[in-house]
Amino acid sequence: MEKIAAEGLKFVDGEGRVRLFNGFNIDDKLLNCERFRYELDEEFFRKYRAYGLNFIRLAVTWQNLEPQPEKYNESYLRSIDGIFSLAEKYGVYILLDVHQDLYSGYDGEGVGDGAPMWATLTDGYKSKKPLFVWAEGYIFGKWVHRAFDHFWNNDPVFGMGLQDRYARLWQMLASRYCDSPALFGFDLMNEPFPGSDAKKMMLRLVRSVLAAVLFSRKIKRGRILKSLITRDMAGLLDSVGGNAVRDIMKHIDSLSAEFDLKKYSPFLNKITAAIREITKNGFIMIEQAYLCNGGVKQSVPPITVNSEREKLQCFGPHAYDMTVDTPLYKYANADRVKAFFSEMRRTQLRLDVPVVVGEWGGCSDNKDTSWFPHALELLDFFDEQHWGQAYWDYHGDDLDSPLMGLLCRPHPVAVAGEIVRYGYDREKEIFTLRFTSDSPGESIIYLHKKFEMSGGVDCETLEQYDSGAALVKIRTQAGEHTVEAHFTD
Repeated sequence: MEKIAAEGLKFVDGEGRVRLFNGFNIDDKLLNCERFRYELDEEFFRKYRAYGLNFIRLAVTWQNLEPQPEKYNESYLRSIDGIFSLAEKYGVYILLDVHQDLYSGYDGEGVGDGAPMWATLTDGYKSKKPLFVWAEGYIFGKWVHRAFDHFWNNDPVFGMGLQDRYARLWQMLASRYCDSPALFGFDLMNEPFPGSDAKKMMLRLVRSVLAAVLFSRKIKRGRILKSLITRDMAGLLDSVGGNAVRDIMKHIDSLSAEFDLKKYSPFLNKITAAIREITKNGFIMIEQAYLCNGGVKQSVPPITVNSEREKLQCFGPHAYDMTVDTPLYKYANADRVKAFFSEMRRTQLRLDVPVVVGEWGGCSDNKDTSWFPHALELLDFFDEQHWGQAYWDYHGDDLDSPLMGLLCRPHPVAVAGEIVRYGYDREKEIFTLRFTSDSPGESIIYLHKKFEMSGGVDCETLEQYDSGAALVKIRTQAGEHTVEAHFTD
């Protein structure tokens, strides 16, 4: 497997080719596990590769990795070792994500995941089950707020600061996996949350929403009234489109920036420095705070270690429609979510780093196809930005589900030149890749079913799959190139 580096907004391999990554989030949020939740065996990886997937955001929790202070869960880690070994065999890159939602699973008393109870300080506040959706703990959960406050303050547990213990955990993981060819990098914390400061953000958000509904010319108030009378939920939700998102969210930007600059950025620098004491291998992924998933501006600067900019860093934005995790997700509005991701595009340009979308999708039932038009719009948007992506999330049997009709699609894997554009016209059944190059090179594209190449392109099939899909090598000279694949069934 090729080592991947960063060159401005691009991932590049040892041959200088632009690389793109596509795959799943595969998570284990269960408590007290002795091995990883899913059996990612040979059959899994054969199917995964045949579907053109080459990337896994592998989400594990602090609780499962370190159930007691400085006592790592060796049986669990051995199961992760096996995943890395097979990923290397099948050419799949792994981003290790130490995941959290609501900071901790609170020994099963709450609905979150993340830190073990020994690393969870709540000042006596008890976790509660949600009334409607799991994320309400971020809004109302004093136990969540206090747990994050103590973490960001690096308050001590068993004689050592929480962040210092977290840094040791990451050093253990870095030491164990740094030499694996399958290692893509390290996602230091899923969707970091500000803690008690979020109360001010939520109050300001409520005021901003009310002001927009009452006064903004971008809000369709007539449609809101009509939808309320007719009980048209889709119309009600669509009355707030993507063009209104930033007008609402910009009022939280300054509070979010305070968290980014005073708490999150120092955390990124600290944990990165700890990892770099162990290895120079692996990207460090920058995420955004939880509220930035909905279009709040992210203000964290690039990661630095010893005052020098980290060479291997990338951005992993997440975004979902506001209906996520509810039955209303069938009404998800792609225009809104693209507005969220457009804000994240501005963050990418500011940071000058490459992107793999860390999370998107979010349909709780991967068998449901009703929201696929929404998802296709987002995939097209990612292609326009030249972004890779990891779908949220794998449920154990998805490689045999209708979901693969969405996620298995033609795309570039490695491009020997500067990408101009690429995309898949689903009506005409044509995939097009345009790029320019200064010298001869070999590009690789994945084509998801039987195809014919147009224009006398010099190509070679590297791998052929039973479905008719193939991994194809394209040889080109210096100049401008247009590659077209026409699908025949």
